Amino acid sequence: MLQLTCVCVCVCVCVWDAGAVFAVFVALSLASPAPPNTQRCECSSAARSLLSRLAHIMMKQGKMEHRDLFAGFNCTDLEAQMIPHTLTASVCQPSSSDDKASCSSSSSSFSETQCLTNIRADLRYYDMMLNSYKPSETDLSPVKTATKALMDCLDENCEAADGEFPQWHIWTGSSFTDRLSLCKALKGFHIRAITLNRALGYIASGQHRK
Repeated sequence: MLQLTCVCVCVCVCVWDAGAVFAVFVALSLASPAPPNTQRCECSSAARSLLSRLAHIMMKQGKMEHRDLFAGFNCTDLEAQMIPHTLTASVCQPSSSDDKASCSSSSSSFSETQCLTNIRADLRYYDMMLNSYKPSETDLSPVKTATKALMDCLDENCEAADGEFPQWHIWTGSSFTDRLSLCKALKGFHIRAITLNRALGYIASGQHRK
């Protein structure tokens, strides 16, 4: 009886505006996704997981299960190595129009597409770095897994905007030199992960769409 009632209502609306109802019916029957500019990009959980894994490996200071990854030097004394080719820190900055003093203004100066493009470039860059470092694959596996999980989440739930990235050529083959480079790179990744968390949280809130 409930199904029959629904059909009757649909027929009545069809007589009133057949074109509009037909368009809606086709969209539902084909399970068409919402347009990219109306989708909510929600990857905050995956971003937090990545940040947690990076914080964990940095706190250990190299005292890993199989070997002392940063033996022979103090990783905390080294400078972080940041990616030079991305603009994530600047393009993912929330618009100033989101301030309470101007909450009625549009946040059009923030580009979700540009932000996600740079985030993807960051993740692909570090994913390549982690996978090309062979001596400690097991030690780095939690970070590698979390990085891949965030990349997959962005592909599934966010705008399809890919980022270009250069090849990673920092490994020399020298264990000590490469471990120095790995320490600097992981510190840079940890800093960038903080930025990613803030940016993806902002995007998920939808404030820039108001």
